[in-house]
Amino acid sequence: MRTKPNKPAALEDYLTREDFRARFEAEKAKAQRHYCTVLRFWRSCRFKPCRRERACRGDARECLQRSIDRVPRELKLQARQMMLSATPPNAAAPERAAREIMPDEHGAARDLSRSQSIPRGWTRTSARRSRRGAKR
Repeated sequence: MRTKPNKPAALEDYLTREDFRARFEAEKAKAQRHYCTVLRFWRSCRFKPCRRERACRGDARECLQRSIDRVPRELKLQARQMMLSATPPNAAAPERAAREIMPDEHGAARDLSRSQSIPRGWTRTSARRSRRGAKR
């Protein structure tokens, strides 16, 4: 017995550009914190709560920028592979896109609009809504 209806998704089922960006940035922040913890940057961190909890508790982006150059490429690849293997198979596109970024690219303040194109389906709703508002 089917539990999923056999009909195409409506435009309202897609995320708007703003929702996609918000979810991407939130997941990117989590990934940065994860990389800082896994690569053990808390050992040399100046922020006392990081050392106390043996995990990143400060500004993860700044920590990555400061420390990522000291890490060998093999360790970066292992950390990324751990992140990808922990990603559930039904993860949405914003979360999956944020988890696929390498640790050294996180520290470079990567901008989503310039470096990665948002899939077409994710922006149709916002374009449609703006046209509806113009007709009324």
